[in-house]
Amino acid sequence: MSLSREVKLKKDIQSPRHEALLNIARTAGFLEKKSQTFFGQFDMTEAQYNVLIVLKLEGRSLTQVEIGERLISSRANITALIDRLEAKGYVERKDAAKDRRFYEIHLTKTGRQILDKVEKVYLEQVEALMAALSLTECQTISRALEKLRDSLRKIQAGGKV
Repeated sequence: MSLSREVKLKKDIQSPRHEALLNIARTAGFLEKKSQTFFGQFDMTEAQYNVLIVLKLEGRSLTQVEIGERLISSRANITALIDRLEAKGYVERKDAAKDRRFYEIHLTKTGRQILDKVEKVYLEQVEALMAALSLTECQTISRALEKLRDSLRKIQAGGKV
């Protein structure tokens, strides 16, 4: 269904670029709600999951700064995020060997266990959710969004719109 019909507009959106932007925003909103429901059943947020998966995929401890640089979600409140994960026993902070001003964040055994449990179900949900699109369509969407993010980074760095 077109976005115009979905939101019951009397007229179609005239600009294809504007329509694409609105489609991205609307879809992101749906995905955010789905994410909250999914991760909520594990007493976790998407941001917390992202920290755990970053640590798992990296295969070693990382500083809070390094985790923030790798996160898919906002890194604005990384300290509070790590605090919550530490309180649950999923990660632990240790003084960085090379620089005691920093902490290295380690995935604990408990963190690995919950991650293994959540990740399996999560990947099944992703496959089910994205099954409406072919693999080629998924790749096309990924490449288009990468181009858009590259453009946004240039603008953020002082380039022109």
